[in-house]
Parts: sequence; C-alpha cells; structure tokens
Amino acid sequence: MNESSVFSVANIQGDISSPNLKGIAYFKPFKDGTMVEIEVSGLPGYKPYELFPVHIHDGKDCNISNSGTFDNVLGHYNPTNESHPYHAGDMPVLFSNNGYAYMKFYTTRFKAYEVENKLVIIHEAVQNENASTFGRKIGCGIIKKYTL
Repeated sequence: MNESSVFSVANIQGDISSPNLKGIAYFKPFKDGTMVEIEVSGLPGYKPYELFPVHIHDGKDCNISNSGTFDNVLGHYNPTNESHPYHAGDMPVLFSNNGYAYMKFYTTRFKAYEVENKLVIIHEAVQNENASTFGRKIGCGIIKKYTL
C-alpha cells in the first residue's frame, strides 16, 4: 500500500449553539510529520472576522449531552506534558471570514497515525488572541483512518 493513499479524516459537526457548523479535517503523512488541512463553514460570530482555537483532544466521541454540549472530549492531546501553546494537539487558530475558514499547515508535533481515534475540537471565538483559556467547545469531529 502506498503511504500517500493512507490518511485520516474527521467530519466536524457543531453543538447546539452552532448547529450550522460543518467541516472536514485531513491528516496526511508528510516528510517527518503531518500535513493538516481544515475547512469549516457555519462558524458563529458577531464580527466579520473571528479567531477560533482548534485542538486535538484525547476524547473518543462527539456525542452531544442533554445540555447540547460536547461533554466527553477529555483534555488536549499532550503526551509530553507541555504547557500551552506547546501541546502536541495545539494547532493554529481558524481565521473565520464571515463564518468560513480554511487552513493548511505542516507539523512535526505528531504523526497522522498518532491522532487516529482522537478528536478535532473547535472552541468558540477568542476575544483576545493571547488568551490562555479556551471557551465552549462548539465543533467536534472524530479522526478516523481512511484508505483510498
């Protein structure tokens, strides 16, 4: 099997506060790390441009609780016990343009196979780009292995 035909994908859905949020994230082996590509629409916002933190979490499911939130997502993926923003699962923020965001980046913090069956989480927009805390978890997707 060709390595370029194996990658991981997460279909992202919104919680009760963001029912129109939909997206997809790809995790592809590349060089000594992973190429990550995320495309999302339906991001909430009151301003034309917002910053949405994105992380990989250790949880196993994106079930929505009775209160309409993602409650079983556990903590950020952080196998080396680093502080923010150096967790393996810390990713660049999504820059929303009227509810749409697209980004692609390369990381050596993890290999694609290391994040399989973990979660991509989108947090609500930050009001301060230097924020050290993250708001409500408004988007969730399970990272699954996919073979062409």
